[in-house]
Amino acid sequence: MPRPQPADLWAELNPRQQIYLTVIYNADQNAEANQKGGAFDWGHGPPASEWRWQTFSLKASKELVGRTAIQYALAQKDEHDQGAGSSLAALRRRELIEVTEDFVQTVLGMVPRVRVKLTTLGRATARAGLGHTAPKSPPRGLLSEWLWSNLVRLYRAGPDGMSTNSPRGTPPEERAPSDKARFFLESDQRRPGGTLVTTKNVPAGEPYESPLYKGHMIHPTEYRVYLTEAGKAHYEQHVRCYAELWPDVAAPVPNDLPGDAHSSLDDHKVRKPRGLLARAPFLLLVALVRNDLDDKLWIREEWGGYWKNYGSTPPEALMALPAGITTNQVRSITRSSTAPAKLLEFRSGPLAAEQEVHQWLYPPGRRYWSDGSNVWPDDLNVLHVTDAGRTHYAVNLEAYRATYEDVETPDAPETWNASSSTG
Repeated sequence: MPRPQPADLWAELNPRQQIYLTVIYNADQNAEANQKGGAFDWGHGPPASEWRWQTFSLKASKELVGRTAIQYALAQKDEHDQGAGSSLAALRRRELIEVTEDFVQTVLGMVPRVRVKLTTLGRATARAGLGHTAPKSPPRGLLSEWLWSNLVRLYRAGPDGMSTNSPRGTPPEERAPSDKARFFLESDQRRPGGTLVTTKNVPAGEPYESPLYKGHMIHPTEYRVYLTEAGKAHYEQHVRCYAELWPDVAAPVPNDLPGDAHSSLDDHKVRKPRGLLARAPFLLLVALVRNDLDDKLWIREEWGGYWKNYGSTPPEALMALPAGITTNQVRSITRSSTAPAKLLEFRSGPLAAEQEVHQWLYPPGRRYWSDGSNVWPDDLNVLHVTDAGRTHYAVNLEAYRATYEDVETPDAPETWNASSSTG
């Protein structure tokens, strides 16, 4: 039986259920906007599987704990708590939302809490009913509309670049990228070839004698922002993709584009050859390979220093731990919780292995915080690449580079190609 279309599902809902779905959808979109705003903060925020959960209600007196944002929005639409359970049940039955109950700390102590999360189908149904369209997301490696418009202005400016100081009244299309735009365009070190733009302090005008100090010459300078070679290459490689993605940005298309320039967004569709890892476990494998090549394991260096400061020689077992990544660091590399298992359970043989870090190896005098809690996890393991992982990486490296063009991958030593197996 074919699954109902979102527009049909919306039509099946009664007015009260439509209001509930709309309010939950608005809360979901607000949370998403906040997360996108959080991208300007340092590091990564929590995964969507966490922040999409919204508090629907607290099972306690509203006079003491107040209303939740969703309850307030429902009250604004003359919808009150009576019948909330049946409305949520109807949405849940249609797989438009998920509902869970837990406890949360309040002024009254721990009280029961009801939380809701919009499903993908629920989001599509709300959009169909409200006439909203799903926002476009650029393919991995491409810029947002805002950053692309900044790159276009720099490309138009040519080799002279643009002064970072745009006088008041300068038309928007002639303004230099803002500090925030330059921060993102200059600081993305993950791009192959380097960052897209650079800022330099350069001479600005002829030297002149200081009016305050006779004989002292002042050499005026200004800060200018330039497109780097990597930025120019990115522009010319993807300008036709951006024309599809952000048609409102007027970007000139050079007559002599490089031969490998993309012709459309279709060129960004990842076609992963059979037998290769998906993106998240591949990122983890690359990190393991890089540390293996550098013989790097952070706890060997950091903990070894703590042992020495304590007047002891670092245990041999600590210094003998294999190069790799401790399991508590995996999330900083990939937010996928299943990536390690994909390497440990690879169908043709494990590409990685785990080794336990026994607690007697933990650094003395640095095991507990002042409140008695553990500084280090109790179940710390080292994830490291296996011989099969090295061979798999070396044999399939070119295929991986063609599949994940934006991932920087170290070269594999010739000795890793000892086997012709692609496992």
